[in-house]
Amino acid sequence: MRRIRQLFHTTEGLLFTVTAWEALIVAFMGTFSATGPLAWLDVPARLGIALDEAGKIGRVIMLYHALALPFVAALVYFMLDALPFEEKYSRLVRPAITAGYMLTSVGGLSFAYFGGSWIAHGLFVVGLSLAFYAGVVLCIGLWPWRRETGGFSMERLAFSLMALYTLISAAIGGAAGAYFGNGFTAFLAEDALGMEHNLGQRAIIAHLHIMLTLIDVALLLIIARRFELRGRAYRAAMPLIIIGTTITSFATWSVMPFEEIAHKIINVGAAFLLPGAIIVALYGLARLARERALLKDPVRLGIFFELIFVNLVVTAPGVYVAFNLESYRQPAFQEVERTIAVGHWHVLATLSAVIALLLVMDRLGARGLLRQLVGWGVLIGSTLAFVFVQFYMFHRPGGDAAWTVPFLDVGIGVFLIALFVFLLQTGRSNIHRRAR
Repeated sequence: MRRIRQLFHTTEGLLFTVTAWEALIVAFMGTFSATGPLAWLDVPARLGIALDEAGKIGRVIMLYHALALPFVAALVYFMLDALPFEEKYSRLVRPAITAGYMLTSVGGLSFAYFGGSWIAHGLFVVGLSLAFYAGVVLCIGLWPWRRETGGFSMERLAFSLMALYTLISAAIGGAAGAYFGNGFTAFLAEDALGMEHNLGQRAIIAHLHIMLTLIDVALLLIIARRFELRGRAYRAAMPLIIIGTTITSFATWSVMPFEEIAHKIINVGAAFLLPGAIIVALYGLARLARERALLKDPVRLGIFFELIFVNLVVTAPGVYVAFNLESYRQPAFQEVERTIAVGHWHVLATLSAVIALLLVMDRLGARGLLRQLVGWGVLIGSTLAFVFVQFYMFHRPGGDAAWTVPFLDVGIGVFLIALFVFLLQTGRSNIHRRAR
């Protein structure tokens, strides 16, 4: 019982549990891939599971949610830990978001891969509902004009708006999802490039784009809070983040009625968000330099480095494609454009996961050799993968990009090994600490 209380009633335990949960899903579901490095295991066949092509899109959607909800839960734990709250909000939010992500993952994956039981689908929906409820309570607790939580601040306003926009964006996805099988067919956004979209498709496109953006805004705000953004950097970054988040959110939602012009307005929002992120990164790097820890602390270096590196592996390639869209919309480039569309947001999602893992390591107090090995392993492995995936995505039509795959596998492998070492050593340390 003491061990369970440690895992589910403390910030450290909750962060360790959710990180291990994500790692187990990635490791196990990686064996289901037909093309990945573990395809030779052929786990579905060994388990007697028939994965029909017709249900592939539905399985992918369930898998995305099974991974996304635990990630969101980790961000919620960080917010509850970093910001002042009345105790009642932590008591309500923590168990709800924890049960929510677990039910979503278990129910979603069970429904998608292990028999399609509608009871499992019901658990999936209950999990999403609990997570939404936790978000509503958190949003109320983040209200920036509460005297008992220190009064108004730009930082708390930024957190509050981010939470509110996330709830609205989740509701848009839920509303579209309610019509699956009832006049609306599941689809992947990368399969509908250059096509006319109906209202349901535009709602899904808006949902998936803004949810990832708001997750990254939450990460950025958590970093600013954790590393005590102050002074001119604070006064410059916070308004940029607030304005950029607001413009991007409203523009993305307006994809539903005004698809063409909305994409242009989204770029305006990004023009505010990106400088805000760079200010936070430069502030953090300058602080490390003053402490003479720039190359001595790979964990904090990695957090700030990724905030700048994202512009090289996500922003710049996206802008390049946008400026050359006519070329990429030619029939010969159709497969290349789809590869870029898939890779573009997967790189952003994975880079976000790298930052989140480094934040977890820092919060759990990884020190000494463990901090060095895992920190550099995560940073080097992810950077190697992010660089070579660009060559994989931007290959010429009919060209062979297979030469990049070994580099991708090595980079991802180093990252996953570092993650495994961190979880194993942290788990063992916690056990030994309790034994004493």
